[in-house]
Amino acid sequence: MTLRAKLTRTEAQRAQGNWVPACGGREVPFCMQGRRLHYLWQPATGRHAYLDCDTDLLLTDAEVDVLFLRGS
Repeated sequence: MTLRAKLTRTEAQRAQGNWVPACGGREVPFCMQGRRLHYLWQPATGRHAYLDCDTDLLLTDAEVDVLFLRGS
């Protein structure tokens, strides 16, 4: 990926807005199979995701299902 493509992608992501804790900001991190997750919401898009607090990766509901729920 070129630098210009990376910058364009970053600008597009920034335009979507910040992620904030879900439930009106009351959501707190929790542990699932030893991993700290935080349920977030992106007001500009209405999307929800989980932040893996240890890796700083955003995970979708489907990814959490596969990684944590089906694997147990």
